[in-house]
Amino acid sequence: MKFKNSITVKLWIYMTLLTIITIVFSGFVLSSFFEDFYIKIKQTEMINEGQQLSTLITHGIAPEELVDISRFINAYAIVVDRRGLIMACTNRLYFGKNLPIDGSKLSSVLKGEIVVDKSYLPEQESSMLMVALPIERNGNVVGGLILLSPMASIQESIWEIRRGIAFVAVGSLILSTFLSLGFSRTITRPLVKMKKVAENMAKGNFEDKVEISADDEVGTLAETLNILSDALKKNITALSQEKNQLQNVLLSMTDGVITFDQAGQIVMANPQVEELFGDRAKREGWEEKAKSLLSELVRKVKESKDRIMEEIKFEGKFLSVRLAPLFNDESEVWGVVAVLQDVTKEKKLESLRREFVANVSHELRTPLTYLQGYTEALIDNMIEDPGEQKKYLNIILEETLRLRRLVNDLLDLSQMEAGHLNLKKDSFSLDKLIERVIKKINPAVERKGVSIVADVKDMPLVLADEDRIEQVLINLIDNALRYTEKGGKITIQAFAGPESVVVCVKDEGPGIPEEELPFIWERFHKVDKARTRDSSGTGLGLSIVKGIVEAHGGKVWAKNAGEKGAVFCFTIPYSQ
Repeated sequence: MKFKNSITVKLWIYMTLLTIITIVFSGFVLSSFFEDFYIKIKQTEMINEGQQLSTLITHGIAPEELVDISRFINAYAIVVDRRGLIMACTNRLYFGKNLPIDGSKLSSVLKGEIVVDKSYLPEQESSMLMVALPIERNGNVVGGLILLSPMASIQESIWEIRRGIAFVAVGSLILSTFLSLGFSRTITRPLVKMKKVAENMAKGNFEDKVEISADDEVGTLAETLNILSDALKKNITALSQEKNQLQNVLLSMTDGVITFDQAGQIVMANPQVEELFGDRAKREGWEEKAKSLLSELVRKVKESKDRIMEEIKFEGKFLSVRLAPLFNDESEVWGVVAVLQDVTKEKKLESLRREFVANVSHELRTPLTYLQGYTEALIDNMIEDPGEQKKYLNIILEETLRLRRLVNDLLDLSQMEAGHLNLKKDSFSLDKLIERVIKKINPAVERKGVSIVADVKDMPLVLADEDRIEQVLINLIDNALRYTEKGGKITIQAFAGPESVVVCVKDEGPGIPEEELPFIWERFHKVDKARTRDSSGTGLGLSIVKGIVEAHGGKVWAKNAGEKGAVFCFTIPYSQ
């Protein structure tokens, strides 16, 4: 099949057929030309000889001489009178028979015209060339001379010529066949090369080039193909770079991106989309879930041809969706792109901020109210008993200290966010620090009616700011104390890890809801009030713990301790 479809073979066949047609036509023309040429020469000879013979007949010639002359000129001679009767004949076949010339032509001869004809004579069983001339005497036609010459000699010469032409034609055909094949290959070689280069271009290989060896149309085509190859390579490289850049941008985006076609089918999405729709959606097929949630918004964008921004809720998550139409060159909408952002955390933080402001306002207002009330009572001498006055002054002092702790917490958070938390690191014994913290907080533990147990023995030295680690421990124990009911127990454990010391504080409270765990370390977080009756916290303690520990290069985490209680842990690097 490839052989038949080869342009080289086709061109070779066409050129060979053209050569054959040309040779056959030329042979036919040459054969006809030579045949006519020889016949005309023979006719001219016969006319000249006939004119001479008619002159001799006019002066009188013996029959024997007529026979000799006819043999000499290789022609039969027939002499007729004006009535068309045969007067003399060198061939006895025509005595008593019809003349080998029809009446009209004989009449023309007897009128003085020369008639030339070629016909097949059954009597001779061969083709004969006939020349008929008038015999004149004193300017008057007295009869006619008919010369008949066999065409065998002429035909033999023609056949010789035809054989020569055929021999030359066969040789020319063989030679032209090889020349045509070579010429075809010469013409098609650059075309075949261009075909191979085009196939490589289709496969993405633009390195091959066509050598330009001629300044003709084929050379121009080769140059154009090379220019096209370079242009395609440049454009495809640019498109590939843009595609890679776009892909990298989509992969690096924290937002999910989905592209819908005109029919509302998803044609492209980045991996973040699956993460946004969660594990449950993955199991059920996130594409169907996405189309179900966004189909109405996609329809609105296609109809309005304008951008839309909406917020949707999906399985406990808040998703901010921004949609925009995609236009083709005719300014028609061919699709819609949707950018999805998980704003659940922002929603939660916003709620926490509002709650934090309310809590801080409450925490500030309560001690300020106490300070104002007790101070006014003392100023107005409403309390005269020295014991009562001292009690009022102690309350004022406690509320002042409470305000100071709250302000200090806020300042600590501000320094942590600004990265200005100063640490005075030194090597110290962690078990001694834990023992000191327990003694310091023990009065509050006893008032609450809970117990505190420390499982810390022979711990290696750690490198940290001792005052800040003490603050971490106090905040964690205070947090555990807040959620542990009367009769409960708080446990402090510490053990040596591969690279650092791990400290954990466990309470016996109701635990932490799983959906709350990612947010408990946020600076505005305050746990659900149903978890504890104590609402005195401002939601700053755990955030301060996280900031101090991370400033030391450690980590914090929390988990529920089975059916009851929660565990808060942090790490401290070893002393080098």
